[in-house]
Amino acid sequence: MKIFLDTNVLIAACIEDHEQHSRALPLMQSVHDGRSRGFVSAHSLLEMYAILTRLPRSPRILPIQAEALVRENVISQFAVVALTAREYGGLLKRLGEEEIAGGQAYDALHLESARKSDVDRIYTFNVRHFATLAPHLSSKIAAP
Repeated sequence: MKIFLDTNVLIAACIEDHEQHSRALPLMQSVHDGRSRGFVSAHSLLEMYAILTRLPRSPRILPIQAEALVRENVISQFAVVALTAREYGGLLKRLGEEEIAGGQAYDALHLESARKSDVDRIYTFNVRHFATLAPHLSSKIAAP
């Protein structure tokens, strides 16, 4: 099965004391074990790093630790999907036409990466937001 993990699922899977860890970890583990083929958007790599280094926890996750978490758990295990310049242009055009603003643009970017990957399932903790942005993908969108 081909699965796409949103950044919030990646974060939850990597942080043992995260409230959604037990729901997210089995998905990441299925990719690490080869039972699923995993996909993430290129944007998720830096988004994940930024979030990990700013989580309100003690002790804080150091930048070098965050980089290692992303590299070891995501970059080395998942296919990283990037849009071309033309695809970014098409996405921006659609965002403007559909009056999608603010942070939803990043959700749309993740969804476009998932669509490009032709995955079987898109996992996020923001099911409602994702389904609203991409009704044509709603049958593939699920929470872990």
